[in-house]
Amino acid sequence: MSLKEQSRRFGLKINSSKTKLMGTKKASILLNGNEVEQVKSFNYLGQEIRLPRDHSNEVSRRIRCGWNVFKQYKSVLTNRTVNKRWKRRLFNMCILPAMLYGAETWALTEAAQKKLAAAQRRMERRMTGVRLLDRRTNEWLRSVTKVQDILQTAKRRKWIHAWKIANEEDEKWSKIIMEWRPPKTRPPGRPRTRWRDEITKKLKTDAWQTKAKRVAFEQWLEIGIR
Repeated sequence: MSLKEQSRRFGLKINSSKTKLMGTKKASILLNGNEVEQVKSFNYLGQEIRLPRDHSNEVSRRIRCGWNVFKQYKSVLTNRTVNKRWKRRLFNMCILPAMLYGAETWALTEAAQKKLAAAQRRMERRMTGVRLLDRRTNEWLRSVTKVQDILQTAKRRKWIHAWKIANEEDEKWSKIIMEWRPPKTRPPGRPRTRWRDEITKKLKTDAWQTKAKRVAFEQWLEIGIR
C-alpha cells in the first residue's frame, strides 16, 4: 500500500509540494510517482528541526527573530523619554517570546546559553544607551532595566513542560516519545546534550518523571529554577 493510500486511511491528505523526508539514513519514498526530497533540516510549526538534533541553529534563528521585533519597537525601546516600566513590559511581552519560542523543547548547551545571554545584554544596553566602553556591570544593567532574565525564563518553561509530560496519561504521544529509548548503543566519544540532562542532573536521578508525579507543581518549579 502506498504512502498516499495509508494516509487516507487516517483521514490525512498529503500536499506533495510541502512534504519533505528526514531521517538518520538515506531513504526513498515515492508520492504520486515522484520521489520525496530528503532534507537535513525543516521548519515545522515555527521551529527548525535538524538531524542530527542540534538546537544551536535554532537558537541563532530565534535571536534574529528577537532582534527583528526589537527593531520594530526601536523608537520606543531606545527613547530615553519613555518610562522604563513601559519598556520593560514591551520587552517581556514581545521580544522574549520571540526569542524563546519552542524553548521548552531545547537541549541548551553552555555555548547556546552564552549566546542568548549576550544577545539580551546587548539589547539592554541599547535600551539604556550604555556602551561597552562605559564599563557598567551586568548586575547594574539589570537593576536599571528590570527585565526578565532570558535563561531563567527558558528554564522555567522547560520545567513546566517537563511536569506536564510527567503527569500526562501514558497513552499520549508526547509521553511515549519521551520514554522511548533507541535500541542501539551510543557511539564512542562525548555524548550530545540531551533535553533531560539538565533535569536529571538537578534532581540527581534518571527517574525525573516519578519525582515530578510526587511533588506539587509549585514545589517542582522551585526545585528547577532556584
